[in-house]
Amino acid sequence: MADFVKIAHRGSSGSYPENTRLAFEKAIDSGVNMIEMDCQLSKDGHVVVIHDERLDRTAKARGFVKAKTLRQLKKLDAGGWFKKSFRGERILTLEEALEIVAGKVDVNLDVKSVPRSPLGMEIKILFILSHYDYLERTVLSSFNYRTLRRFRELAPDARIGILYGAGIRENPFQAAREVNAYSIHIQKELATPQFLERGGQLGLKNYVWTVNEVKEMEKFLSLGVDGILSDFPEKFWKVKPRKR
Repeated sequence: MADFVKIAHRGSSGSYPENTRLAFEKAIDSGVNMIEMDCQLSKDGHVVVIHDERLDRTAKARGFVKAKTLRQLKKLDAGGWFKKSFRGERILTLEEALEIVAGKVDVNLDVKSVPRSPLGMEIKILFILSHYDYLERTVLSSFNYRTLRRFRELAPDARIGILYGAGIRENPFQAAREVNAYSIHIQKELATPQFLERGGQLGLKNYVWTVNEVKEMEKFLSLGVDGILSDFPEKFWKVKPRKR
């Protein structure tokens, strides 16, 4: 079996509705090391697990997450958009998500920085992670490097991951140095041998997203990546060990 960090992207999101209880439970069943999940704040300041700012794609509702209270969000169906048989899945709070993973896997929390959303998300996330004794088992990542700097100020020992993809203008390696990052999470199209080598030179773990084909997984492992994010975590077990 190939040795690398196996990360389920939004849970087993290729086969089940993303960021839901079902997707997380199926990811755990597949034997991953870590589950990546997204979070942002509701109107009344709860940390909820959902990717998009808008509700139309994964909840078939109008409006923005930040404009709805938790009670309103809980009434929405987060599964039926994917498949009729998945109707009834609900938007989770971060607390509920941590109760699902319950020590079985680590967490990569992708923190969404939404303009004009309620304030104080970073300290709320850290409080929740600490309450569930999960801070040491979590990698905090974001495309907003200001958010990561706030996390570092508030939590000197937290593991921080620099998210890097197309459209990011800030230098990810400079940001990594500033926040003493643990890892860098790279869009696969940008994960060139030169980029990966630079990350390794800085002592960063190189994680690549989102890789859904076995041959592509093997290609990145041959380049020396430390971990892979995939919508289909069950495919990780088809990957052949890298040659020494």
